[in-house]
Amino acid sequence: GLADTAKKNFGGGNTAWEEKTLSKYESSEIRLVEITENLCNSSNFECNNMVEEHEEHIEKWWFKLKKKYPDLFKWFCIETIEVCCPAGTYGPDCLACRGGSERPCHGNGHCDGDGTRGGDGSCSCNKEYTGDFCLDCSNGYFSTFRNETHSVCTACHTACKTCTGSSNKDCQDCKEGWIKNEEAACVDLDECTAAPCKDHQYCLNTDGSFSCKACDASCVGCTGEGSDKCKTCASGYMKEDEKCTDIDECNLPEKVCVKENQDCVNTSGSYKCVCSEGFEDKDGTCVQTVKTGK
Repeated sequence: GLADTAKKNFGGGNTAWEEKTLSKYESSEIRLVEITENLCNSSNFECNNMVEEHEEHIEKWWFKLKKKYPDLFKWFCIETIEVCCPAGTYGPDCLACRGGSERPCHGNGHCDGDGTRGGDGSCSCNKEYTGDFCLDCSNGYFSTFRNETHSVCTACHTACKTCTGSSNKDCQDCKEGWIKNEEAACVDLDECTAAPCKDHQYCLNTDGSFSCKACDASCVGCTGEGSDKCKTCASGYMKEDEKCTDIDECNLPEKVCVKENQDCVNTSGSYKCVCSEGFEDKDGTCVQTVKTGK
């Protein structure tokens, strides 16, 4: 509020008039109202309620104490109504957070109650860090720098559960789906060699895992994606140019739709018999459609 209202000017041109007017505005009740209105976010009910409750304190500071105590937040919130603490401190007595008030949690986490009269000063560490003071590295991270006040943890290779460096050879333990090879490096375990998928599926190996995918509709069993990876062809399909392709039953030498006034329609892996144009099905027989007059 103070900074926002301090930027105001009247942009006139009469310098003497502006100096006199701005001087009055600087310490006026109008500016006080504007500062009070800007203290809180408009949607913050608790803050707005608190300002309203302690309006007299703010007026007292504005007219009598602001020169002696230029920091409104410190005088009002911390020292007078005692609902806040300086940054990096917490609790009824504004004690320093773990790691110190200048860098709570050594800069690697959040201090519970930071800046308030609540909390217990404990640290909630960022994902890379663990421990009471957020100085230790979490699983999946390794230390690249550490002293009494600073710690930097960097992500391990994707294959490592724990590690001492950045490569897959620096893994102490491999993640699930990875295995150590003869060079003691964590490499992908190909789960597909154990044939874990169902008969109508094929196995797709991925880094650290695998997935089972549906075979093409033309296949009975398959080794991969597409009609060219079928073990055998499904009913209604035949092997052609190393692929299982649809058999067009409607073009076979022997008719498949044998009823009178029927046409054959080919479909993927099958066919269907439908009544010819101008005919409709009546109890399994194609009869001529009766046109009704309007």
